[in-house]
Amino acid sequence: MVIGWAGAMRAGLGVVLGWLAAWAVAAAPPPATGPLFGGRFPPFERSGTRVVGVYVPNWEPVGLVDGLDGHLVTHLIYAFLHLCGPGQDAADAARCEGKVPGELAGAPADDRFDEAFVRLKARAPHVRVLASVGGWAHSDPFYHFANEPAGRARFAASVVGFLRGHPGFDGVDIDWEHPTSNGSANGVALGSPADGQGYADLMHTLRRALDGLAAETGRSYLLTSAVNTDAGLVARIDYREAAKALDLVFMMSYDFYGPWTPAAGHHAALRSRGDGGDSLAGGLRALLAAGVPAAKLVAGVAMYGRGFSGVQPPAAGQGFNGRPRQGVFPGADGAMPYREIAARYLDARGRGRAGFALVHDAQAGSYALWNRHERLYLGYDDPRAVIAKGQFARQQGLAGLFAWELSQDNGDLLHAMNLGLGQRPRRGAAPTPVISR
Repeated sequence: MVIGWAGAMRAGLGVVLGWLAAWAVAAAPPPATGPLFGGRFPPFERSGTRVVGVYVPNWEPVGLVDGLDGHLVTHLIYAFLHLCGPGQDAADAARCEGKVPGELAGAPADDRFDEAFVRLKARAPHVRVLASVGGWAHSDPFYHFANEPAGRARFAASVVGFLRGHPGFDGVDIDWEHPTSNGSANGVALGSPADGQGYADLMHTLRRALDGLAAETGRSYLLTSAVNTDAGLVARIDYREAAKALDLVFMMSYDFYGPWTPAAGHHAALRSRGDGGDSLAGGLRALLAAGVPAAKLVAGVAMYGRGFSGVQPPAAGQGFNGRPRQGVFPGADGAMPYREIAARYLDARGRGRAGFALVHDAQAGSYALWNRHERLYLGYDDPRAVIAKGQFARQQGLAGLFAWELSQDNGDLLHAMNLGLGQRPRRGAAPTPVISR
């Protein structure tokens, strides 16, 4: 049958549109209001009590703190203090000599950053600084002392000693990854069901020690914890009891997909597609069910993306989560800092470039980059997604937002965290770098 030139064009267009729908959930994201990209923004008028926190890694220069606009944050979390005892890092052997299990190793960087935090507080007195203990590769010693009263007491005394000697710090953050299972982070499987109660007991031991130090110094000290939001893991830990001792709980609502997962997916989505827990909203459900008050929960932002190679495009109307993949992109761990993503693959208006198209998944509240020719997929927290996370945090009555980690941002994401939580730029102020390098 002859359908004519116009009919053929319409038919061909329909095929093309159908093909596009097969790989992009929504190729045209909603427009941004005001500038969101470029790292230079007017300073904010600091108002309200919402948490804007960010981890500061001690393997970066202290200039990262000195170049930060302190009025953009309420909390800085210094990563990481290491522990001595069985499971300690081999590089800490000299620093741990003569110390007992559960004591802090200490490092020269601690003193350098302490001085930088003091300088920061001179220009932004409201900022609270936390010393984070543990991390993915340095949590193994917790398993060897946290279930014993004497071990918990030694650790708490060491934390108090650290705070006495480092006045730039206002408390401690426990990043034990993760009670009941370390995921064989260092090639040795550790963890037992007893850790779920041991974690709660450790929080209360620390709370008593910090309160004692506060009575001595006249200062208040914070106790926080960074936690995995996987529902199965959350259910094994007595968070209801632990939360009574904690001021804030940082939800590590990222890394849902990575080299360790058999399929591709967005590693830091706001919402899951379906009833899964691979999102901020899914993690929130798990922690609320475990008894952690919403007002103590801080939602997580990832200042890095995770990508995959050889990704099969999704069917029409479906997202990339769970799609078959061959490898990871870029590099061995498939991770890329946001500042590099912005410099390489986003234009001044946040659109994809260099062969990558921007994919907005409205159902998941996520943004990603997709190169259909190379079959490369890179999920990341875009400033627009971060604003949505801040709005979500406000709607759910959460304490605020935090991010891992400062050196990976060019300023766009920290700015978006403030916007999402309702902070407003100072009128008439000239744009300045959020992070000076």
